[in-house]
Formats: sequence, structure tokens, C-alpha cells
Amino acid sequence: MRLATKLRDVFYSMPIVAEGEAAGLKIFSRGADPDFARGTYELPIQETIASLLAPGNVFYDVGANIGFFSLIAARRVGPHGQVYAYEPVPRNAAAIGRSRDVNRLSIIHVFTEAVGAVTGDAELLLARHLGGATLAMESMPPDMSGRLMVRTTTLDDSIATHGLRPPTLVKIDVEGAEVDVLRGMTAALTAYRPKVICEVDAATKSGLDRKAREIIEFLATAGYAVSSLPAAYANDGWRVEHILAQPMMT
Repeated sequence: MRLATKLRDVFYSMPIVAEGEAAGLKIFSRGADPDFARGTYELPIQETIASLLAPGNVFYDVGANIGFFSLIAARRVGPHGQVYAYEPVPRNAAAIGRSRDVNRLSIIHVFTEAVGAVTGDAELLLARHLGGATLAMESMPPDMSGRLMVRTTTLDDSIATHGLRPPTLVKIDVEGAEVDVLRGMTAALTAYRPKVICEVDAATKSGLDRKAREIIEFLATAGYAVSSLPAAYANDGWRVEHILAQPMMT
């Protein structure tokens, strides 16, 4: 019975994505938002990522959760591209690895680290919602379920330390630490001029506007033009917005 249960868990936790940009790929999604397996998760972001990537490009997935967008990017950039997924929650990082392996997408590289403004160590506050973990210095998740010390890195340090290929597109979804991630990649923004997709969220519109304004001002100083992407959520409760930043012509 135990073996049968384990086999059933593996089968049901590795569904084939039904639609969207990841359609036909398998994803280890047990306990995650069911929209991942349906393929309907944040459709405007799926479409934007797919439209901005081409074969041979390089995608950085900062706050990768279970790797849904990493799978989409890996499909788009192909065998000559690279995908670097950063996810500090160990069970999520492990899920990315399982999805990578079952889909034979060896170009996905997983870093079990939090990305921010400095390299070192920090306390991560875990949440029952798999994508809701936050660094203790940023905020406290409303459904907090535990604490964990994690390694932190900056993208500039990670690129230099691991000899990573320069980014074409960076997606940032880090539950309040967005500006810290940007501060830790100033060299990459200056040297490589990647496009950036950044999620901003808050309980109120005023809170969302404040966060977005800080991000936009930082990116403007770095020589980027910023626009809002189509809404991925109804925003009738917790508010979520996605920003696309593209380097201005010089």
C-alpha cells in the first residue's frame, strides 16, 4: 500500500500543463496554485516572456517559485540558451529540479538562494502559500508557517562567481524586495541592458503605488522606460501589478 501511495503521489503531482505557453510540459505542482497545471497562471506574463525571448537568449527567474516561468523560458530559448532560476524555499527549488529533469531541460540551473542587494545570510519567513515566503527584513506573510536561514546573493555577484551568461530578460517576483534585487544588479543593468519584468503587490492601492513608484524611479535613473503590463488578476482584493522595463535608446 505504501508503494502504491508513493506512485500515486508522483503521478498526480506531475501533471501535464493543459494550455498556455507551457502546454504539454510536465510540472511538479503538488501543493501549488492549480493554475500552474491548468496553464492559466498569469497569462499576460506568460505571453510577455514568450514574446521577449528568442532561441539562444538567457532568462533569469528571480523568485522562481516552482519554476513555471523557467519552463516557458527554457522552451523559448532552446538548447543554446540558458535559464537561471533563483528560489530560496528548498521544497520549491527541488520542484524546479524535478520538472527540469522530467522534461529534459538541462539548460535550467537552480540556485537555492534569495536575491537582494547584498551577499550573505538572511532569515526567510515561510508561508503556507508556496509563493508567499518573504525575507524578514521586508515584511511578514499573513499566512506565515515557519522561519529559515538562507543564503542571499546579488545578481552581479552570482554572474561573477558562477560565470553566468549575461541576461536577456530578468523576471523579478520577490514579495517586497524588488528594489533590493535591482540595486544588486546595477552592473548587469549598465553592461548588458536586459529587459526586466517586475511584479509589485500590496494590500492597498496606495501601498502598490508607493512600491511601483520606487521601482520606476530606480529604473528611470538606470536609463529604462517603464510600462504596465495587462492585468493578471482582477485586483478586487490583494493588488498585483506587473511592470515591464526596457532600456532606452541612447
